[in-house]
Amino acid sequence: MYRCIVLDVDGTLTDERGVIHHEVVEALEELRERRLKVLLSSGNGYPILVGLAYYLPVTRLVIAENGGVVGFKSDYRVIGDPERARRAREVLLLSGLVLESWQNPFRMVDYAFHVPRGVNVDEVVEKCRVLVRGLGVVVESSGWAIHVRDERVNKGVGLEVACKRLGLDLDEVIAVGDSDVDIPLFKKAGFSIALGNSTEKLREEANKITREGYWRGFLEAIEIIKQIT
Repeated sequence: MYRCIVLDVDGTLTDERGVIHHEVVEALEELRERRLKVLLSSGNGYPILVGLAYYLPVTRLVIAENGGVVGFKSDYRVIGDPERARRAREVLLLSGLVLESWQNPFRMVDYAFHVPRGVNVDEVVEKCRVLVRGLGVVVESSGWAIHVRDERVNKGVGLEVACKRLGLDLDEVIAVGDSDVDIPLFKKAGFSIALGNSTEKLREEANKITREGYWRGFLEAIEIIKQIT
């Protein structure tokens, strides 16, 4: 029996511009009415995700920084070694390959970067991986930013911590997402739904794939969830 839904945010609950539509909020309210726990899991910094969980009709426990921080408000747990990402951040900024996210001063484990307009993101990711080799970090793109963090940390690890805190088994979780950073989440969850805008790698891990992408795909995923819960 599924008792928990874990949701990516950008590209899953949002449209292409990062906007959350009122239909999404109504769908989240419906999940709450069905007495399902709904967790936000994102690459966003911890304060941003806590703010979203405070105002949206979801469970007040978040998996932030791609699994690096789990908690709510001042009650949180940092997973992995923040120093690894700090060292890698310094190397990448000196390289001139990336532009630092405004969120980084508020991040603890996972640092985010962007590339100059017109630059191929995949090529930059590969160059960054070479530069930080041996520092014990992973470099990957979420489709919205390039992320660097302790290689032992991912959304799946964060989900394990969250489930223990909530007294849930991983088999009781349904995961919904759209990018490669959601793959560890899909591997841990009992059931997974990839949206129509998902990467090919994530599609291969999913139990179901929606026809629509972004927030419309999420609304389609809700109908799947209603059938199996």
